[in-house]
Amino acid sequence: MPGLMDDLYAYNDWANDKVIALCSDLSDAQLDSPRQMGFGSLRATLFHILTAEVIWMERWQGVPWRPFPKDPEGMSVAAIADALKQVAQQRRELIDAERASRWSRRVQYRDSKQTPYDHCLSDLLLHVVNHGVHHRAQALNYLKQFDRTVVAGIDYLFYRLSKHAVAQSPEAEASLRAYGLEVSEPSDKGCPWDAQWNTRLFQYNDWATQKVLEFAASLTDEQLDRDFVIGPGSIRKTLLHLMDAEAWWITNWNEGPRPFPHTPESTSVAELSKTWPEFISQRNAFIATVDDNEAQRVVEIAAGGPHTRFRVGESIPHLALHGTHHRAQLINMFRHVGAAWTNIDLLYAIDDLAEPTVKQ
Repeated sequence: MPGLMDDLYAYNDWANDKVIALCSDLSDAQLDSPRQMGFGSLRATLFHILTAEVIWMERWQGVPWRPFPKDPEGMSVAAIADALKQVAQQRRELIDAERASRWSRRVQYRDSKQTPYDHCLSDLLLHVVNHGVHHRAQALNYLKQFDRTVVAGIDYLFYRLSKHAVAQSPEAEASLRAYGLEVSEPSDKGCPWDAQWNTRLFQYNDWATQKVLEFAASLTDEQLDRDFVIGPGSIRKTLLHLMDAEAWWITNWNEGPRPFPHTPESTSVAELSKTWPEFISQRNAFIATVDDNEAQRVVEIAAGGPHTRFRVGESIPHLALHGTHHRAQLINMFRHVGAAWTNIDLLYAIDDLAEPTVKQ
C-alpha cells in the first residue's frame, strides 16, 4: 500500500485537477480579473501553484538557482494543467527513489532572495503539499465570483471518499451522491498511517495557530467581526470554526458521532487562546495512541443527514490540512482590515520546530 507521503501527493494532484477543471472554460477577462487576494488574479494564483511545484522540484534535484517566475504572461489553463502533470510525475519518481531513507536527505538551496537554507527533504515535501492547500483556498474564492464551486470543497477527506471510500450505509451513500459528492466503491486496502509525518503536520499546525491567535489578539471587535465573502465569513467566525473542528474530531474519535459544535460568537480571542490549547492537548494525546491498527478503525461523523464513515488514519491528516485551508482565508481577511502580516507557510516554521526523528 502506498505510504502517507504518496497519498498526500495523490491528494495534491487530485485537488489541483478539481480546481483546473473549474477554470477550463473561463475567459481571459475572468482569469485576469484583479482582486486583492493571493497573487492578484486567478491566473496568477494558478501560475504560482505551478511555479512553486516546479521550483521546489528543481531545488531537490540540485538545478542551479533561477529567479522565481511571477508573471504568467497569459499562460493558458491547459498549459498550466499539462505542466502540473509533468512536475507531478517527476515528484513521484523522486519520492520513490528516496523512499528507503524516508526522505532524510539534507537539501541545500537558496530562496527567491538567494538566502541560503539547509533543510530535510521530508519537511520540504510536506511544505509543498501544505502550500498547495493554502493557495487552492484562494483559487476557490476567486472561482466563487464566477459561480464555480466544488461540492463541499476539496478537503483531504473528500479525496479519500472519492478514491478509497469506507463502506457507507445505503442511506449515507445515497445522501452523499445526491449532494453531489463522489463516492468510490468501498476499498478494503485501508489507509496509510505514518505517525512521524502526522506529528510533523500538527507541530506546524499548532505553530501557525499560535501565530494567528497572537495576531488576532491585537485586532478590534470591529475588525474581528467584519463580514467577508470568504470562508466562515469573519475573522472571529473562522477562528471559532477551526477550534470547533478540533473539538468535534476529538469527540468523533473517542465517543462517537455528535453534531458539529458551535462556540458562541461572543467568545473573545482571549477566551479562545485559553480554551484552544486544551483541545490541542487532547488531540495530541489521542494521536500518540494511534498505531497501524487503530488508524484503520472506522468512525462515524454526524455532518447532516445519515452518518458518514471514515477511518481514523485519514481523518487525522485531514484535520491538519483543514487548518491550513482556513488560515489561508484568515490571512486574506487580516490583509483586508489593513493589518501587516508575515508568512506562516510550513517552510517558515521548520527552524522553530524540533528536528523530526527519522525512522529507518
